[in-house]
Amino acid sequence: MANSYLQKIFIKIGYGFIFCNICGGLRKIKIKSSNLREDCLCKRCKSNSRKRHLALVILETVYNNAYKSFKEIYKNSEFKIFNTESNGAIHDYLKHVNNYVCSEYFGPYETFGKEKGGVLNIDLMDIPFNENIFDLVISTEVFEHIPDPYKAFKEVHRILKPGGRHIFTVPFYDNKEKDEVRSVLNDKNEIVYLLEPQYHGDPIRSEDGVLVYTIFAKEMIGKLERLGFSVITDLHTAGKNGIFGLSYVFSAIKNA
Repeated sequence: MANSYLQKIFIKIGYGFIFCNICGGLRKIKIKSSNLREDCLCKRCKSNSRKRHLALVILETVYNNAYKSFKEIYKNSEFKIFNTESNGAIHDYLKHVNNYVCSEYFGPYETFGKEKGGVLNIDLMDIPFNENIFDLVISTEVFEHIPDPYKAFKEVHRILKPGGRHIFTVPFYDNKEKDEVRSVLNDKNEIVYLLEPQYHGDPIRSEDGVLVYTIFAKEMIGKLERLGFSVITDLHTAGKNGIFGLSYVFSAIKNA
């Protein structure tokens, strides 16, 4: 998809101005790389283009455009939210909301299901919550790092209320049918590399990054539907919303 005229100007000069739908207000963004989805950082909240796209879908589909930004969301929100990360702009503007829960995966050597520094340690393949309790589950660039991502998707389906949404981003091949499985765990819980190991940066777990197990493709949609989701794909790029580059956000809605 070609960049819009506005985006081309911002990219050329290395900065621009947007309305940030996370921290609210007119904000300056800086553009330092060609990976626009991960770049275009808001000067105030440090959100990138990907997270603003995620925020846009949440504001439109969960809150029905009642708010222009996450900054406006009332503390006494009626929705119960589970965010699978405990840092970053989205977390910073939701952590004050009632019925909000966040987590990280600190590894098997931490106390599973308990708090570390006020944050729950949760393996998404075995989520320690009851069925049908959350209206919204949020994850962004998480499921590619899970050894069995569809086991985790099944767990998310279990904890969502009927009609609840898992709104998420993952690395996605829009030109491939089959997921790219790069690594797996064998029966001894050892990592088996099927392709050259690939790591993504992570501020919580490791300076070296975390291993990528799967890059998703069109196959993901069918598998989620078989788990009991209806899936909506939002492909969006619009400089005025602070969303740049080729960006996908997925909404997996639990069928009634």
